[in-house]
Amino acid sequence: MRSMRILFVDDEQLVLAGLRRMLRPLHKEWDMEFVTSGNDALVALQQDEYDLVVSDVRMPGMDGIELLDRIRETHPDLIRVILSGHSDQVDTLRSTAVAHQYLAKPCEADVIRSTVARSTALRHDLSDPELLAAIAATKSLPSVPALYQQLTEELTSGSASLAGIASIVAQDPALTAKILQIVNSAFFALRREVADIEQAVTMLGTDTIMALALTMHLFSQGEMNAQQKLVVEKVWTRALAVATLAKAICTADGNNHAVAQEAFLAGMLHDAGKVVLTMNWPDRISELADADVESEREAFGSDHALVGAYLLAMWGLPDVIVEAVAYHHEPSLVATVDSPVLTAVHVAHALETRQNGEPPAFDQAYLEPAGLADRVEAWLQVAEDVAYERENA
Repeated sequence: MRSMRILFVDDEQLVLAGLRRMLRPLHKEWDMEFVTSGNDALVALQQDEYDLVVSDVRMPGMDGIELLDRIRETHPDLIRVILSGHSDQVDTLRSTAVAHQYLAKPCEADVIRSTVARSTALRHDLSDPELLAAIAATKSLPSVPALYQQLTEELTSGSASLAGIASIVAQDPALTAKILQIVNSAFFALRREVADIEQAVTMLGTDTIMALALTMHLFSQGEMNAQQKLVVEKVWTRALAVATLAKAICTADGNNHAVAQEAFLAGMLHDAGKVVLTMNWPDRISELADADVESEREAFGSDHALVGAYLLAMWGLPDVIVEAVAYHHEPSLVATVDSPVLTAVHVAHALETRQNGEPPAFDQAYLEPAGLADRVEAWLQVAEDVAYERENA
């Protein structure tokens, strides 16, 4: 297997020299190229294959955002990272449309290495070049129009509260993913990953939330036909049910609020890959809408779980969320001991998708070694309680 190929772009020679020195210990893992302009980067991409491009923002002539936008069009499978020393929120928001991640200068080698590792961790499981390109080209996920309208009314009511905004955002997987992508970027230089949507909303503020909501609403309405919108709404409706149940299961299993919130977010995003497939293969929408993972693997060489997880990993979402999304059908593929968030999402998905009273399709190869088999009756009771509350709300 060839080395990871990475292209670094910065107009300052001293910055590139510093990157060369700092990253020299990684030369056995990565094949690195350094260029000083957007035009030179495009020439390099014509001459060689790369897996990832890291670009400064503010460069003369073609700036980094324009460069990454052109790369998104010409080389959609490349992972795109912004590396900038200018802590400008406008640039950060602009970059979310073209970059998968945002790193701030000065940036340590370990940070760059971990960013590359997390962004590409699942790449070997996705062998189809067309599928890789479709995922990498995904700027954002479509929001459900009804939730956008509800959020707009809250934001413009004159009495909007951050808690109220967060409760609406939490029902929208697309906006949730985008907010977490920004908050967990290096722009905020946080010491720990954020998976609490109210905390994320507080950090961004109402103006930024409004701008994101408007941008995503326009995107989702302009690029989906009526049938795609129906599928997306169906996916997001079920996602909310899985998320609500996953949070309740996590709490019932004795986990704290932070872990339960992570389970909720993972549940909201667990079927994001279905939306990616639906958006990119509209001619196959009828077979994709209710396809099982085996059918997806036959058709694409992968399934919606890994597709969604790969996208979220590229966006820099917390590892615990990515893991739960990737393996919510078969947690035994990655873990043999109890992982609370993964467990909650797997169990909630199995309970919410069972048909006509059939027993839930739990992954016994995971539950038994993790010592969770005796929790099934308790989970069934939690599911009944959540369903009762939903019906009588």
